Amino acid sequence: LLLNEVNAIYMKKSHRRLVGGVGAFTLVFGLLCLNYTMMRNTEHHTRIAQQRGWPSPSRGIVYLGMVFAPLGAGLVGFALGGRRAVPLPETE
Repeated sequence: LLLNEVNAIYMKKSHRRLVGGVGAFTLVFGLLCLNYTMMRNTEHHTRIAQQRGWPSPSRGIVYLGMVFAPLGAGLVGFALGGRRAVPLPETE
């Protein structure tokens, strides 16, 4: 392998790790938003939020979770799937 090819492979690995890390963080954040607004425990979460000065559960937080959870899952899937992808043969 040429030096440029080795550098390209290393950059792809570090890029995948970065995307996977950001995706995992985004996924966890989205799931926590959805858990925070779980409908059967809204009274408990509202009381705790008032005690700690946090925002009370609302539709905005639900929508945030509905956007961030699938986005994070997609990024994690992209990072994991890119590792297993086989490059296409070059045609000349």
